[in-house]
Amino acid sequence: MEKIEFLCFDGGNEIYHILKPDWDGEDSLFDVRSVEGFQNLTNLKTVDYISMCDPEVLEPFKVAGIEIED
Repeated sequence: MEKIEFLCFDGGNEIYHILKPDWDGEDSLFDVRSVEGFQNLTNLKTVDYISMCDPEVLEPFKVAGIEIED
């Protein structure tokens, strides 16, 4: 987990279609409801927010000094 410096929340990421090939993005199947545990990503510096969660879910990142890009 030390290698992770960047996260991207975007429903267009390929991983979602690998996990569920028929997913059309119209439901909340992969929505992020909590970022609890991100503290284990000791080198996390930036989160790119495009979609997949409500902005307030990202508040713990801001409090920890992690940059949120939108």
